[in-house]
Amino acid sequence: MRPLNLTALSAALLLSWAPLCRAQSTPVLSSSTVNFSTMALLGMPLTADSGPWVIGDAQFRGNRGVSEVALRNRIRARRGVLFTNSDLEGDLAELRRVPSILKADAALYGILDQPVPENYRSISVSTMMVRVIYTVEEDAGALPGLSPQAAAPPSAKNGKDGPPVSMSGVVMTPTAYRGVNQYNRPGLGLDIDAVYFIGRLYGKNSLTEKKTNYIDRLGVWFLTADAKMQVQSETTWRPAMAVGVHGILTLRDSPQPAINDPQVTTKVSPQTTRMLSDVYGVMTKKLLGIRASVGFAEGNSAERVAMLTEFLRPDALFFLSGSGSITTQAKSKDTFFASLVYAPNPSFPLAVEVVKPNGMILNPVLYNFKIGHFLKLNFDVSLLTFKGGWDALGTFQFRYTHFPRTVPKK
Repeated sequence: MRPLNLTALSAALLLSWAPLCRAQSTPVLSSSTVNFSTMALLGMPLTADSGPWVIGDAQFRGNRGVSEVALRNRIRARRGVLFTNSDLEGDLAELRRVPSILKADAALYGILDQPVPENYRSISVSTMMVRVIYTVEEDAGALPGLSPQAAAPPSAKNGKDGPPVSMSGVVMTPTAYRGVNQYNRPGLGLDIDAVYFIGRLYGKNSLTEKKTNYIDRLGVWFLTADAKMQVQSETTWRPAMAVGVHGILTLRDSPQPAINDPQVTTKVSPQTTRMLSDVYGVMTKKLLGIRASVGFAEGNSAERVAMLTEFLRPDALFFLSGSGSITTQAKSKDTFFASLVYAPNPSFPLAVEVVKPNGMILNPVLYNFKIGHFLKLNFDVSLLTFKGGWDALGTFQFRYTHFPRTVPKK
């Protein structure tokens, strides 16, 4: 019997097993295997043109320089929240307002193992909770180690995503917006507003006799703290809505001029200092590039209007009343106000507001115009009309947004 050649036998076995080993080490994935893997990781793809859905998860892709926490604070998508297509568009708009974000998109996936809660099943269009994947593209110049781009982010160039100035108020009246860059996002806001009426530039009246007035000193300060809560954001159809309170300190650096004997001084006394207040509700809507606001305030804040002309002071009203048949106090317990704001220059918007005290004697109406920058003036102009006359006034105004302050640092 011939002995076995072990070396030859081993080589033959290795040659016979080689094709099998290659087939097992290099599997071929079909397209159905890839789709199944994607569904297992993200869920079933859904279209974004329907809704509402119930959010089960929100994730981000593509962010490198911006933290996920900062992006998550911008969106409304939270687990268990009923979410609509307009909410999705609102989240994308908020993400695009981040200074270093150039683009933002979203995709929806149904989470296979997470059914919609019982109380939402009759509302949601999907029986599964939805995973939202936000994909962002960052500006390379904002990332460390990369050369900055010459062009600024689109939001800084065209101002379409929101003006760089605060839209939370006009001159003396509020809007439903708050802060900068978060002006259309529900939440709290706090503004400090200072308005100074220099004096009367020109005016006419016929209360006693037909008379024309020129350049009279007024010197009235209105220092206002405006605290508000935006309760509804603005969308394509619905307006933004807010409620708030005003605390107003009124004072003078000159006394109110008399009808026949105007005087000027720089002393502020308790007799010319008052505290006023109101609570208000306001709605704001952007129409054809113009932000229109309408609101109503309950309180005595409209009595500021009576401080802007000597014809509404008590002794003047007593003189006009003769026998005292009419009131000698210019009082009002509620106010209607409205405003229009347009920003041809994002840093210097054009604006007009109307303040109408209800039930005040002589029926005064105050119109404040923010047009000084466009008229090459260093002050703005106001028009006060009342029964029997009108005055054109010069005005300085400064508004400081204390919260939320979200202007990016350069």
